[in-house]
Amino acid sequence: MAVTPPQLQDLDRWTERALKRGATALVLRLLQPPSWAALWEWARRWEGVPWIAHARWATHCVGSGLHFSAPPLPPGPKPDPSYLYGQSCHTPQEVHQAAPWASYVWVGPFFPTPSHPEQSRFFSLDALRDLAQAHPDLPIVAIGGLDNEERIQKVLQAGARGFAAIRYFLG
Repeated sequence: MAVTPPQLQDLDRWTERALKRGATALVLRLLQPPSWAALWEWARRWEGVPWIAHARWATHCVGSGLHFSAPPLPPGPKPDPSYLYGQSCHTPQEVHQAAPWASYVWVGPFFPTPSHPEQSRFFSLDALRDLAQAHPDLPIVAIGGLDNEERIQKVLQAGARGFAAIRYFLG
């Protein structure tokens, strides 16, 4: 999953680069999203590419899904069974709480990352293995500092079904 940087000037250019690097889905985690008209124009240009809106700015179901930042309660019902609900999780407890309703979870961070320089605690690969075994039907997507193949392989071998990154897809 390619994640937009918080500030982005050219969504089309970013999309093209992310897809060339192998992104299978796009997550719009922008601080200032484009206008709704511009967003729909972009979505039409990239028809067929799954994209997920971040719930910090998307107040209703758009794209292929919504991604949440550790809400205290599960979101409401999905508009369709195929619609994705994802959640960022930074502790095993958050994963356990999200498992009944989430389509996938982001788990991490695993390594230092410029997008969260204040982060000093990191998820262990052993904890990832335990979560993957405890929730075999829940796709766990690793996040945090996954900017090279070596790190990506480590989390995949530990049980992540995929990874989400900003810098990896900018390269």
